[in-house]
Amino acid sequence: MRQRTIAKAVEIIGIGLHKGVPVKMRLEPLDSDMGIVFYRVDAGVTIPLEIENVVDTKMATVIGKNGVVVSTIEHLLSAVYAYGIDNLKVIVDADEIPVMDGSSASFCMLLDEAGTHELDAPKKVMRI
Repeated sequence: MRQRTIAKAVEIIGIGLHKGVPVKMRLEPLDSDMGIVFYRVDAGVTIPLEIENVVDTKMATVIGKNGVVVSTIEHLLSAVYAYGIDNLKVIVDADEIPVMDGSSASFCMLLDEAGTHELDAPKKVMRI
Protein backbone atom coordinates (compact mmCIF):
# COMPACT_ATOMS: atom_id res chain seq x y z
CA MET A 1 0.00 0.00 0.00
CA ARG A 2 1.13 3.51 -0.81
CA GLN A 3 0.46 6.84 0.88
CA ARG A 4 -2.32 9.03 -0.48
CA THR A 5 -3.22 12.69 -0.72
CA ILE A 6 -5.92 14.54 -2.63
CA ALA A 7 -5.61 15.07 -6.37
CA LYS A 8 -6.55 18.76 -6.33
CA ALA A 9 -7.31 21.55 -3.88
CA VAL A 10 -10.95 22.11 -2.89
CA GLU A 11 -12.72 24.76 -0.84
CA ILE A 12 -15.89 25.08 1.17
CA ILE A 13 -17.56 27.67 3.38
CA GLY A 14 -19.77 26.70 6.30
CA ILE A 15 -20.76 27.69 9.81
CA GLY A 16 -18.84 26.71 12.93
CA LEU A 17 -20.93 24.59 15.31
CA HIS A 18 -19.98 26.21 18.62
CA LYS A 19 -19.51 29.87 17.68
CA GLY A 20 -21.88 30.09 14.71
CA VAL A 21 -19.47 32.12 12.56
CA PRO A 22 -18.71 31.51 8.87
CA VAL A 23 -15.57 29.45 8.26
CA LYS A 24 -13.71 29.12 4.98
CA MET A 25 -11.88 25.79 4.70
CA ARG A 26 -9.49 24.77 1.94
CA LEU A 27 -7.97 21.30 1.54
CA GLU A 28 -4.67 21.06 -0.32
CA PRO A 29 -2.54 18.05 -1.31
CA LEU A 30 0.75 17.41 0.48
CA ASP A 31 3.76 15.28 -0.45
CA SER A 32 4.70 11.95 1.13
CA ASP A 33 5.48 11.82 4.84
CA MET A 34 4.02 15.29 5.51
CA GLY A 35 1.03 13.98 7.47
CA ILE A 36 -2.16 15.88 8.22
CA VAL A 37 -1.45 19.54 8.91
CA PHE A 38 -3.88 22.28 9.95
CA TYR A 39 -3.07 25.89 9.12
CA ARG A 40 -4.88 28.85 10.69
CA VAL A 41 -4.49 31.46 7.97
CA ASP A 42 -5.90 34.20 10.22
CA ALA A 43 -3.24 33.52 12.88
CA GLY A 44 -0.39 32.29 10.67
CA VAL A 45 0.05 29.13 12.77
CA THR A 46 0.59 25.56 11.53
CA ILE A 47 -0.65 22.74 13.78
CA PRO A 48 0.45 19.22 12.81
CA LEU A 49 -2.05 16.50 13.68
CA GLU A 50 -0.02 14.88 16.45
CA ILE A 51 -1.08 13.57 19.85
CA GLU A 52 0.91 16.23 21.70
CA ASN A 53 -1.16 18.92 19.97
CA VAL A 54 -4.49 17.63 21.29
CA VAL A 55 -5.52 20.24 23.86
CA ASP A 56 -9.16 19.31 24.62
CA THR A 57 -11.68 16.56 23.96
CA LYS A 58 -14.77 17.90 25.80
CA MET A 59 -17.65 18.52 23.35
CA ALA A 60 -15.18 18.44 20.39
CA THR A 61 -11.67 17.34 19.48
CA VAL A 62 -9.43 20.39 19.68
CA ILE A 63 -5.81 20.67 18.58
CA GLY A 64 -3.61 23.66 19.28
CA LYS A 65 -0.16 25.18 19.27
CA ASN A 66 1.14 28.42 20.80
CA GLY A 67 -2.34 29.33 22.05
CA VAL A 68 -3.96 28.94 18.61
CA VAL A 69 -6.56 26.17 18.27
CA VAL A 70 -8.67 24.37 15.67
CA SER A 71 -11.81 22.77 17.07
CA THR A 72 -14.40 20.22 15.94
CA ILE A 73 -12.03 18.29 13.68
CA GLU A 74 -13.48 14.82 14.26
CA HIS A 75 -16.00 14.59 11.39
CA LEU A 76 -13.52 15.89 8.83
CA LEU A 77 -10.87 13.46 10.08
CA SER A 78 -13.24 10.49 9.95
CA ALA A 79 -13.83 11.22 6.25
CA VAL A 80 -10.09 11.68 5.64
CA TYR A 81 -9.43 8.32 7.31
CA ALA A 82 -12.20 6.60 5.33
CA TYR A 83 -10.59 7.78 2.08
CA GLY A 84 -7.18 6.51 3.18
CA ILE A 85 -5.60 9.96 3.00
CA ASP A 86 -2.26 10.23 4.80
CA ASN A 87 -1.04 13.67 3.72
CA LEU A 88 -3.26 16.75 3.65
CA LYS A 89 -3.16 20.45 4.45
CA VAL A 90 -6.34 21.84 6.02
CA ILE A 91 -6.47 25.63 5.86
CA VAL A 92 -9.10 27.48 7.91
CA ASP A 93 -9.71 31.15 8.67
CA ALA A 94 -11.32 30.61 12.08
CA ASP A 95 -10.91 28.41 15.14
CA GLU A 96 -13.20 25.56 14.12
CA ILE A 97 -14.03 23.35 11.17
CA PRO A 98 -17.43 24.08 9.57
CA VAL A 99 -20.12 21.74 10.89
CA MET A 100 -21.89 21.30 7.50
CA ASP A 101 -24.76 18.80 8.08
CA GLY A 102 -23.36 17.51 11.38
CA SER A 103 -21.91 14.32 9.90
CA SER A 104 -18.99 13.37 7.67
CA ALA A 105 -21.16 13.21 4.53
CA SER A 106 -20.39 16.76 3.34
CA PHE A 107 -16.68 16.15 3.84
CA CYS A 108 -16.95 12.93 1.85
CA MET A 109 -18.58 14.86 -1.01
CA LEU A 110 -15.74 17.41 -0.82
CA LEU A 111 -13.15 14.60 -0.96
CA ASP A 112 -15.01 13.05 -3.90
CA GLU A 113 -14.65 16.39 -5.69
CA ALA A 114 -10.93 16.55 -4.85
CA GLY A 115 -10.21 12.96 -5.82
CA THR A 116 -7.30 11.01 -4.36
CA HIS A 117 -3.76 10.67 -5.58
CA GLU A 118 -1.43 7.77 -4.74
CA LEU A 119 2.09 8.80 -3.78
CA ASP A 120 5.34 6.84 -4.23
CA ALA A 121 6.09 6.32 -0.51
CA PRO A 122 4.74 3.25 1.29
CA LYS A 123 1.91 3.78 3.76
CA LYS A 124 2.95 3.83 7.39
CA VAL A 125 1.00 1.31 9.45
CA MET A 126 0.87 0.56 13.15
CA ARG A 127 0.67 -3.04 14.22
CA ILE A 128 -1.02 -3.62 17.54
